[in-house]
Order: sequence, then structure tokens, then C-alpha cells
Amino acid sequence: MKKILLSAALILSVLTVHAQITGGTIMAGGNARLNRTHFNGSETSSTTVTVNPQFGVALVDNFVLGVWGGFSSRSGISNTATWTVAPFVRYFMGNFYTEAGYGYTKTGTVGGSVMQFQAGYAIFLSDNVALEPALYYSQFFNNGLSHSDVGLNLGFQIYFNR
Repeated sequence: MKKILLSAALILSVLTVHAQITGGTIMAGGNARLNRTHFNGSETSSTTVTVNPQFGVALVDNFVLGVWGGFSSRSGISNTATWTVAPFVRYFMGNFYTEAGYGYTKTGTVGGSVMQFQAGYAIFLSDNVALEPALYYSQFFNNGLSHSDVGLNLGFQIYFNR
């Protein structure tokens, strides 16, 4: 057990060494998620696949300002496609980061607003490439109606000029 804990601590400390995001760093990549929903008391279910490309620039050390787009496709209850565009801010604390964005989303002919928060961890595979698992919370608003979504993203980012 001690060997496992020591190995985990060593791996995390090595990954943390690469965490500094300096001003002027350009971030390009995105994240994806798969969501399968089953409805209680029914044999109805739906599957949603979402892809969110991101682009950002570190204005100062550890503070990134950028924009993300998104595309979701849902099958099951109804076959729908949704697209989203939103500016975001991200703040790094070592390898950990928090991110918030607010923007516009549209499904079919219906548009609305989306607000998203996420907290994640950048696992640097090299000086410039990172895998970024994150927990997210999204809130969607449209003409007095709203719904929320909580889940896990898996991101991939390339950091230029780091």
C-alpha cells in the first residue's frame, strides 16, 4: 500500500511541475462527452454526443480568456442537433483549473442562453500537450424554461508558447 501511495504522489508531483501557464500562452483543443439517459417508468432512452472545441489566450500567468463552440447530437426521444458559442475564462492553480462561460445555444429553431462551470485537472503528457478530465455543470435558459446538466468531460489541449 505504501508503494502505491508513494508512486501516486511521485506521478502527481511530476505532472505538477509542468503546470505553469504563462502570459501569452495560446490554448487550442476541446473536450467531448457521451451521455446516455434512461427515463424512469418507461423504456424510453436517449443518447447525446457532444464535442466542444476551445481556443484561448493566457492574458497573464494562469488566466486564460477564450471562446468555445459546441455541437451536440441527440437520438432517442427526439433526434435533435444543438450548437453553442460562448466566451470563457479559465484560471489555473497548479494543474487544477476552474472555468466559467456564458453564451448562446440553439436547438432547431429555438435559441437560448447557456452558462457552464467546470473544474478539472490538466495532465501534461509533454510540455505542450495535456489531457483534461473535468466535472462540469451547465444551465440552459430559454423563454422562462430551463434545464441543467452535470457530468464529466474529457478534454485534450495543446498549449503553444508555454
